Amino acid sequence: MKEREGEQFRALGVSRALYALLLTLPLLAACGSKERAPPPYEKNPSPKEPYDLVLTVRDGPDDIQASSAYVSYKIADEACLPPIDNFEGVRYGTDRHSLDFRLKRVNATTFKGRFFRDGVLSRDYFGRGICRWKVELVGAFLETEKTKSFTYFTTSTTLEDGSETLYTSKDIQPLIDDGKKHPANITDEEGFIRDVPEDQRSNYFSIIISTTPGKG
Repeated sequence: MKEREGEQFRALGVSRALYALLLTLPLLAACGSKERAPPPYEKNPSPKEPYDLVLTVRDGPDDIQASSAYVSYKIADEACLPPIDNFEGVRYGTDRHSLDFRLKRVNATTFKGRFFRDGVLSRDYFGRGICRWKVELVGAFLETEKTKSFTYFTTSTTLEDGSETLYTSKDIQPLIDDGKKHPANITDEEGFIRDVPEDQRSNYFSIIISTTPGKG
């Protein structure tokens, strides 16, 4: 094992920060079987339920940037979906849809963006009743100029939780060191307090993601 600070995070369970990546696995598996048309879902042209996402970086690199943000929706009642028609018995993403949204730097350590709880249009897409949506996950990706060639940071939360605090070493390293680009070593607050000795905690910085109902 390499004697690299933060390596201990590899032994931790998958955090919600990586859950967003796992959501894409059914889609990747589908690519290996046959070509599938994307679901016909539409962005709501007149959303009425705004939410604000705020990212706060504490004691982090000066060159950190929020590169993108997204909101992942899931169909609340799968009765509106067509029957599963493949041997694997998998929907391959037809019960989910994601929308990207912009994040703007507010100051040296804070980024802010707006998304909508009703961002996907509820309608009868398959002739089986109206598909209604719920927000499953809201997340963002960050990177630094010096390390963006080999790693990035991923963070996410739910509307129910409202916020999530993640920690990563200032000696930024990818989760997997194989010469390819991978997410950075990162852990949640519980894992940080449990696994990082107090005298080493100053060697880490935090990323806080939070969502609140928007105003105006």
